[in-house]
Amino acid sequence: MFLPCLLFLAFSNTLLAQETDTISTKKVAVVKRATGPQINGVVTDAATGKPLPGINVSVTGYAAALTDEKGHYKISVPDYRAVVVISGQGYQSKEEALKGRKTISSALYEESYTSVYDAALLPFGIVLKNRTPYAVTAVNPNGSWERSNETPDSYLQGKVAGLEAIRRSGTPDIGADLYLRGYNSLYAANQPLVVVDGVLYDINTYGSSIISGHQTNHLANVDIKDIDNITILKDGASMYGTRGANGVILITTSRAKDVATRLDFAAYGGYNGTVSHLPVMQADNYRIFLGDMLRTRPGYTDAMIKDEPYMNDNSGPDYYTYHQNTNWQDKVMSSGTSQNYYLKVTGGDEVATYALSLGYLNNEGLTHKTDLTRYQTRFNANLNLSAKLKAQANLAFTRSEQNLRDQGQAYSTNPLYLALVKSPFLSSHEISESGVLSPNLSDTDIFGLSNPVAAAESVEAVNRNYRFVGSVGFDYTLNKSFKISTIIGVTYDKVRENYFTPELGITPVLLPTAVGYNKVAAGVQRLFAVNTDTRLAYQKNLNHFSKLSANLGFRYQSSSAELDNGTTYNTASDDFVTLGSGQSTLRIVGGALGKWNWLNTYFNVNYEAYSKYFLSFNVAADASSRFGKEIPDVLTLNGVKLAVLPSVAGSWLVSSENFMANNAFVESLKLRASYGLTGNDEIGNYSAKTYYVSQNFLGRQGLIRGNIGNTALKWETNAKLNVGMDASFLKERLNISLDIYRNKISDMLIYEPMLTATGFDYGLRNGGTMENKGVELAVSGRLINKNNLKWDMGFTYALNRNKVIGLGENQNLITNFSGATIITQPGSAANLFYGYKTKGVYATDAEALASGLSNKTVDGDFIPFQGGDMRFVETNGDGTIDENDRQVIGNPNPDFTGSFSNKLSYKQWTLDALFTFTYGNDIYNGTRAALESMNGYNNQTLAVVNRWRVNGQVTDIPRASWDDPSRNSRFSDRWIEDGSYLKLRSLALSYKLPKLAFFRSATVYAIANNLLTLTKYKGYDPEFSAGSSVFARGVDTGLEPGTKSVQLGVRIGL
Repeated sequence: MFLPCLLFLAFSNTLLAQETDTISTKKVAVVKRATGPQINGVVTDAATGKPLPGINVSVTGYAAALTDEKGHYKISVPDYRAVVVISGQGYQSKEEALKGRKTISSALYEESYTSVYDAALLPFGIVLKNRTPYAVTAVNPNGSWERSNETPDSYLQGKVAGLEAIRRSGTPDIGADLYLRGYNSLYAANQPLVVVDGVLYDINTYGSSIISGHQTNHLANVDIKDIDNITILKDGASMYGTRGANGVILITTSRAKDVATRLDFAAYGGYNGTVSHLPVMQADNYRIFLGDMLRTRPGYTDAMIKDEPYMNDNSGPDYYTYHQNTNWQDKVMSSGTSQNYYLKVTGGDEVATYALSLGYLNNEGLTHKTDLTRYQTRFNANLNLSAKLKAQANLAFTRSEQNLRDQGQAYSTNPLYLALVKSPFLSSHEISESGVLSPNLSDTDIFGLSNPVAAAESVEAVNRNYRFVGSVGFDYTLNKSFKISTIIGVTYDKVRENYFTPELGITPVLLPTAVGYNKVAAGVQRLFAVNTDTRLAYQKNLNHFSKLSANLGFRYQSSSAELDNGTTYNTASDDFVTLGSGQSTLRIVGGALGKWNWLNTYFNVNYEAYSKYFLSFNVAADASSRFGKEIPDVLTLNGVKLAVLPSVAGSWLVSSENFMANNAFVESLKLRASYGLTGNDEIGNYSAKTYYVSQNFLGRQGLIRGNIGNTALKWETNAKLNVGMDASFLKERLNISLDIYRNKISDMLIYEPMLTATGFDYGLRNGGTMENKGVELAVSGRLINKNNLKWDMGFTYALNRNKVIGLGENQNLITNFSGATIITQPGSAANLFYGYKTKGVYATDAEALASGLSNKTVDGDFIPFQGGDMRFVETNGDGTIDENDRQVIGNPNPDFTGSFSNKLSYKQWTLDALFTFTYGNDIYNGTRAALESMNGYNNQTLAVVNRWRVNGQVTDIPRASWDDPSRNSRFSDRWIEDGSYLKLRSLALSYKLPKLAFFRSATVYAIANNLLTLTKYKGYDPEFSAGSSVFARGVDTGLEPGTKSVQLGVRIGL
């Protein structure tokens, strides 16, 4: 009943609003009577050249005027160095520096045009980009009606130079890992700080999901259609102290733009496709492969191989069981549908304005029987309580439920992995002796592999997420110069997961004391956080040409997180799927608690002269419960250790100088530079303290020491240097932003070896140093600017070079992740692939013997190479191929990344396309490593048809061998591939219908995503993120790939 009533109320109010004049909440500031000289001006439309009447023209704090029907105006100015501000409904806001002129002409673009005058949301207010000395990018989604299924993090892909948004997988709402100017830490967080409507928004996960390969994306709880502005602060983030090392993303959600009641309703329906199959062998080639491989199995004779029921064509009761030709990828992947409904109502009066939105989303995934259902609501309000007191309220609640399946390294329950390795001559369902297919699923096969269809259809993996975010803020004006502001926000988040794997069709799990035939698990993650931000603001016009503003305040955050999980095995049957129905002796329970407090005291001062010289200074002093109590050489107050982090930034608006008055080519030119310190406090809640953990010993529960607390542990420090330029040419037809930066990270967390007597192998301390250097370029422009035809083009390019400078007492760090070995060493990037290089395959036994090399096996024995083995490169001359011959074989970090966008508008039609690209990054194809190892019963790719079989054969595919005694499938450059790609990320066609009765506007959309991917990568998708850690970069663990999708939608405005 609620939704129909709301629609009726909004519709009635809209009709009433249409019968009356629209009342704007914009007020003309009361100023003293101007006594200075007057100037003349004219304002026109940038596309048509026609004059614009009713445009607001002002000199801030001095005079104001409106343009007449011919676009002309007169206004008094303090002198001819003043700046005139021009704005109008539906058009951009723009500044015109007089530069000694008495007459000016201005052309305005539509409000959505990307401009150097775009508004940027900074921590202390909204500032036009041409006035900020920082490296700032403002993104205005304008509802993003053409990209309704995006989450805010994935939406940012290709929008900001230097912000790398790597989509985690193709799972709906999974989002993207964000890295601003590369990695800034090895073991602390690398994700930017997110602030929504002035309140810190926690996007961290507290504990691993019990569903393999899954991560709850908390940013998905913010609907992209609810966002008005996203500002990315790349430098100058010291105002956020030890939270600003990775940059800051400031999000502003929708608010009423005027008091008239407006209703926007959107509905979308779409189709989600599948992906191109990986080329694995069919039954005939697979059976031949099995024969070759089994001949190398010790004790297996040709007669024994022939007697296997799957290796002969003898009629018998199992003939049809082993004589199928199943396409397992078809069995577990399916196309799906999506639907999305959204309603937003805005309005109010002179006392209060509001924005209320409701949303519903259902999106089916690639893996059979997976889907996402999400409900959202958001309410924002602005209140004028008195002439001096204003308030705002922000409330949001989201509930989502997602049916998932295991991904990644869950080799017995990951349907996509099983579909690749499962024997193709088997069937998903039982088959009778006469060949009749049963509705019953097949059990685990003769090779011990799970049934992929059982993993897709019978496994239950459900993730439920609830998040409430609420905040209330007040602004009180003390006098003309001073204002005090405060905001308090509360976040409550709960993730509940349930998981069940049946006995039928799934490989049993070997436990320490039993065999687990089925499995039940449940997990709950909770977060409760309170955030406050209180400050005293000062603003003063020192004279007509200079201004001073300052902010003194503090932010406080108190957070607590709880993780509870339990696992058990062997319920009475697959019909019992609750945690309490499992065998009690096999029950495992666990969890974690985390509490932390953060106090950020900050001071900011900004100085401006002649609207062309800008200087900003910030300093923060942070205290945190995470910091050690014995940190040397830092500021200490009452025993509390403080991180003091200052920054300074300055800019020069060159285009406002008098010598630029007659330069028609340059619209705006600003040079800027900044240097500052920021910090990263994601060092662990209790790493600086000694704590104990529980452990079971012979049926008794007890406590043991969990760590060696480092009482000198502190934050990581990031020193950021940035030099940049923002320029606009040809009356804003061409806009360019260029940045060169150097970020040096010191006191970086590293693990160093500890004495054996401590009982711990490694301890955590601040001992590392690393740096990132790079260049960023953003270009946008309007190639065609006619009344009925407009063509906008955008391009971003980012180059980042990471280098480790020092690792304390470590010469290098060797890390293993999902079959890959990663080395981190001074003088190189932080995460290079470290393995063996190869030079083809030995064609004959004689060639292998002539090499004089021996091969170290996993047991430590040494055996000679033979024909068909990989020819590994020896590096140290000891005649043995072992771990000492490993070297750098790949770099998962791209040479550069970027995007290319086009927006073509003709009359009522608009075509919008976004391409994204990355170049030069290497990928470890872990899936292909499993599919070409040729050491067991797993199905393989068609490439192994060309495997070595006889002496003299020249090929690059080694021989098939049971259990791979020569370790031909070890981590080597065989599995390293070029991960470069160019993607047509989105393509949207929209048509704006002519105005209809009762409709303020109506637009229809046709949207396509992931239409085209150009890449040499042999896996499903070259874009994935197995984790936010630097060591997970470029490691393909077998996550769900992104799929093509198409949507049709309509948006109606009342």
